[in-house]
Amino acid sequence: MNAILERIKEAYHLETDAEVADFLDIKPSTLSMQKNRGRLDLKRVIERCSDLNKNWLLEGKGDKRTVDGANIQKAIPVYTSLDIKDMRPDFNNSPKAGNIYTDISNGVGGLPGSNSLIGVVSDGNEMAPTVKENDIAVIDLNEDPTPDEIFLIASSHETMLRRLQKEQNKLFAKSQNGQNDPIEISLDKTHCCVGKLTWVFRRVE
Repeated sequence: MNAILERIKEAYHLETDAEVADFLDIKPSTLSMQKNRGRLDLKRVIERCSDLNKNWLLEGKGDKRTVDGANIQKAIPVYTSLDIKDMRPDFNNSPKAGNIYTDISNGVGGLPGSNSLIGVVSDGNEMAPTVKENDIAVIDLNEDPTPDEIFLIASSHETMLRRLQKEQNKLFAKSQNGQNDPIEISLDKTHCCVGKLTWVFRRVE
């Protein structure tokens, strides 16, 4: 059971049992009670983790995420900075971006096919001109932190796009135009680097 909880944390970049409880939409005390009894509500877990391969989720076997049929047209999940932690699409609260429909399994705009792409609505200009406010940044969740690349950085309910730079065995996340102070990232706690920027969609008026 603990292994399942650890895999949920890994897949959705959660740090604590309280965050897992929030993701599963249950009270932390309920999750604690289930852990003490050694019995998780597997039906709820599978429902909330519907994008994960059940064999990987329950037994750690196979690919992490499911792959939909190649001919299915899907909308890229669009997240605001407040919903990114839950990794659930929130189209109603992201009206500025509109809906982008594409076949993710075959790739996006010339990108290689991937079942690990999410779209994030940029809510600022810290990374302009590369990413501007209301652009949709396409993030690959399978990419490990790499210096000189732009990554989505998550801390609690806050997310931001920043360029990673390595300086004297330390990793820093910096804005493109120097508007914000650099964020130091511990090399043994890089889970806050959710994924790498691979593409940007911009609405042309």
